[in-house]
Amino acid sequence: MNKKFTYRVFSLFSLLAISVITYGQSMTGLTFSTYSGVSSAIVNPALMTGSKVFVDINVVGGSSFLENDMVFFPAGEKILRQVFSRDSINLNNGDYKYHRNYTYFNNTNDKYGYIDLRLLGPSIMVQAGKHAFALSTSFRSVHAGNNIPYEVPVLIYEGADYEGYFGKNYHEKNYSFVSMTWTELGLSYAYDFYERYDNRFTFGATVKALFGHEGGYLSIKDLDFTVIDEKTVQFNNANTELGIALPLDYETNSFNTKPFTKGYGVGLDLGFVFTKKSSTFNFGSGRKLCEKPYSDYIYKIGVSVLDLGFMNFSKNTEKHVFDNVGVYWEDYDTTHYDGIRRTIQSYSQAFYGDPNASYASDRMRILLPTVISLQFDYHLNKNFYLGALWNQPVKFQLNQLYQPAQVAIIPRYENRFLGVSVPVSVFNYRQPRIGVALRIYTFTVGTEKLGSWLGVSDFTGMDFYFSFKINLQKGICGSYLKGACFNSDW
Repeated sequence: MNKKFTYRVFSLFSLLAISVITYGQSMTGLTFSTYSGVSSAIVNPALMTGSKVFVDINVVGGSSFLENDMVFFPAGEKILRQVFSRDSINLNNGDYKYHRNYTYFNNTNDKYGYIDLRLLGPSIMVQAGKHAFALSTSFRSVHAGNNIPYEVPVLIYEGADYEGYFGKNYHEKNYSFVSMTWTELGLSYAYDFYERYDNRFTFGATVKALFGHEGGYLSIKDLDFTVIDEKTVQFNNANTELGIALPLDYETNSFNTKPFTKGYGVGLDLGFVFTKKSSTFNFGSGRKLCEKPYSDYIYKIGVSVLDLGFMNFSKNTEKHVFDNVGVYWEDYDTTHYDGIRRTIQSYSQAFYGDPNASYASDRMRILLPTVISLQFDYHLNKNFYLGALWNQPVKFQLNQLYQPAQVAIIPRYENRFLGVSVPVSVFNYRQPRIGVALRIYTFTVGTEKLGSWLGVSDFTGMDFYFSFKINLQKGICGSYLKGACFNSDW
């Protein structure tokens, strides 16, 4: 049987989300630290005032994160070479060649795939007494599939020869593939609005301007179909919506970045932190930024809502709707896929009898990957801490980016010149992981999935992050440039 048939059968599943749409995670080794400064705003903007530094400048940083529970590479010494080899999945003359270096999870759980790339650009935080201000820049690319039916990776992997493939009805609802790449400019503010004895309450917020460079989604509200044979598919009902705003020419599929910004949006992070201080003494604000010493704590409890917001795309944008339609599609295997626009038109022709009937708008909206985050940090003794994190996604609609849930325990050791943390986490309530992060003065590097790098566990994804900073510590003004902190009220 023709291997191309497998791609064609499931092209409505992905209706360009796989063939057309080509990556946050929390970086706990960077955000859970008394020296985190501007980075703490990634998980909760209210954490900024509790840092040991009053000036924190992020020069450069970034993270690369990939995770899924559809397919995996079995554990082995050569696992990274397998993952990045062209022989893992190779295209030859338009047909898929399955070299079988990877396999799929053979269970009936709903599946997900998640890729998150984040480049942390120049950013700065300054604390003045009870107030902290930050200006941050970042470039983000997030791609997520959520609630994917379990049979999709199985059938794509097994191909047309899969036992029980023909004559079986598939009826699934409410899953989506969503992709977006954007630049983010954020303004953060934190304020210790109540501080008495050993209690302190802090509020924080980050307002973000978003500039969209790529976006796309396929939301499937209802899809009911039966594969009759390799040439015929019965679509009993299709209720789907597709939106694309891609750096491509839709006629030729050639790369085209103009215009570079295809949409604009806004984002908002909100957070509160309660701190139980280790001393009842209030040090006051001081006349100089560097003058107020650091106030140590017994524990902190924080709650935040992250990535509330949306992106509106209006450049090189198309939205298509297939509204509860069906068709008995013969000779399905002969359908040609010669470009994005002609592919969509072929489906519109089949379902509506008109190649342009599915077109609904030249605008679309994608929601950010909203999460509710809980943080806890306990100061065990002089240099040892124990943190905890719980991120729970909030889904408002199908055309929304989705960040899977995360629960983590983060023991760490830190002083001014060295920090080591070993986060132990469960991703999406399914996959246990162990990581490690190392900070040497102001350079941090870490991973939350060490097993993937060592090849000791099945490879379902990978994680890596780093940051290089310049910062100034609270309460020791005379140790810095005297013109700034010693002889002035700066």
